[in-house]
Amino acid sequence: MAANANRLQKVVADEALLWGDTVADSYHSVADSHMDGQWDALIRPALFGIPVDMSRCVDFACGRGRNARKLLREGAGHVMMIDVNEENIRFCATMDPGKSRAVLVNGFDLAGIDDATITFFYSFDAMVHFDMEIIASYMPEFHRVMAPGALALLHHSNYDANPGGDFRHNPHMRNFMTARIFKHLSRKCGFEVLRQWTFAWGEMPDCDCITVLRKG
Repeated sequence: MAANANRLQKVVADEALLWGDTVADSYHSVADSHMDGQWDALIRPALFGIPVDMSRCVDFACGRGRNARKLLREGAGHVMMIDVNEENIRFCATMDPGKSRAVLVNGFDLAGIDDATITFFYSFDAMVHFDMEIIASYMPEFHRVMAPGALALLHHSNYDANPGGDFRHNPHMRNFMTARIFKHLSRKCGFEVLRQWTFAWGEMPDCDCITVLRKG
């Protein structure tokens, strides 16, 4: 158990801390400007016809909170913003405490977050960069913190080239993952896979996927 945690900590240290203050303008601000269009083009179609309880949401790998702000504009009752980067958590902690909460995690589990409390677990434009080991470690935790019947919308990589390589050398820094592998991990954790949709990011066709899950 300790050896596995040590290995995951190394992966986090090598790959997960690239998205803080140093890219506040070059990445976070630019990405924020695309949020409304991405919801119209990707998020709404992915959720079309599926009732979503947004009373208690998670914005997982929240960055500077652009997705959390969008969730609140869309009617979320409360958003828990989760990230491994302390700089991002400090920034997000300045948001409305009555409607949001910023939580620092270790990069491979959700220790300290209560069981069966989240009605909508959401992650967009973040898990595409995650190592497969990190995703496999997190998936049972997603299931644990979600309430029965809760939905998850998870945006992840569908890029299967360069296995074992450095994701920073891949197009759009997509890490190794596929829709089928993600479906397998989801089902093994007890999720019902409601929908998967692969799509292009930039010039790369089908390099990304949105998976919609439900906890039974």
